Amino acid sequence: MEQSVVILDYIRLQFSLFEMRLNALAEYVALQIATKGFVVLDDLLEQSNVLALKDRFLVLKNEDEFEKAGIGKQIHYTINANVRGDFIRWIDEKDTLSVTFPLFQIIQAFIVQLNRMCYLGIKDLESHYAFYPPGKGYEMHRDRFKNNQHRMISFVLYLNDGWKPADGGELVLYDESKKIIKQVEPMENRLVVFLSEILHEVLPCNKERKSITGWLLDAPKELTFIAH
Repeated sequence: MEQSVVILDYIRLQFSLFEMRLNALAEYVALQIATKGFVVLDDLLEQSNVLALKDRFLVLKNEDEFEKAGIGKQIHYTINANVRGDFIRWIDEKDTLSVTFPLFQIIQAFIVQLNRMCYLGIKDLESHYAFYPPGKGYEMHRDRFKNNQHRMISFVLYLNDGWKPADGGELVLYDESKKIIKQVEPMENRLVVFLSEILHEVLPCNKERKSITGWLLDAPKELTFIAH
């Protein structure tokens, strides 16, 4: 009986420490967004979580679950491989049994602090797996559409093991004068978070580039598909 109590107390302590670390990380992310508009975090997940995501990615790809990505939403949706070259598979973020759950647990903590510190009014998120075949990229754009402005924050978790500079596929963030403010190498287990209104592009990759990409929304996801 005493041993069981000790084990339960230990579990509660570890969970409490995890929550404290997660809250501190979320506050840091919100502060960086408020001051710079972006933040880059390395070694975000436990390695076992990263491996599970990569395994799931491979299964989905082998089952031909990916589709060619397009540009825009609703009646403005088009496919132009010369502008955007990736393939995507949408994710159910509310599936607590999914291998993506540890990632979205962290993202939910970010949402709390972003709303508290940045007053963004985030109410939901959407996300997908994505891969760029060699030679493909995504020309300069904003994630926040003119006709559908619900995307407030963008995030990308990279799943590229052994990435090298020669592999390409960097994410480049620009200011309004189109001057580079940050170039992010797509290294495995690196998360980049940035304001969706920031101009950015994905440089052409020389090796397949894999990620989970998502957006934090100021309206329930279902309502963002209502045409404006």
